Amino acid sequence: MSDELQNTIDAIVVGFDEEERVLAQPTAQTDFDDITALINHEVTYEDFKGVVWRGRVIDAMGDVLVVEFEASAISTGGPSGLGQGSLIKVLL
Repeated sequence: MSDELQNTIDAIVVGFDEEERVLAQPTAQTDFDDITALINHEVTYEDFKGVVWRGRVIDAMGDVLVVEFEASAISTGGPSGLGQGSLIKVLL
């Protein structure tokens, strides 16, 4: 297993907020006592075409992460296929 895969936390997209930011919930218990420790960590999402989109955790509310993708991704309509149930990876 590559180092990048070993050093990630999977999260499932559960929705979007009023500013169209991604809301995602980690799929497993993390080693972090407080999910806010993941704020400012990089996030990746690989779409159905194999394109990797990059973003960042900008906030946490309860057990949900708030993720914002790069401005270049948003300007092209956002990450292709990203929706409720999509898997994203938070890099540690």
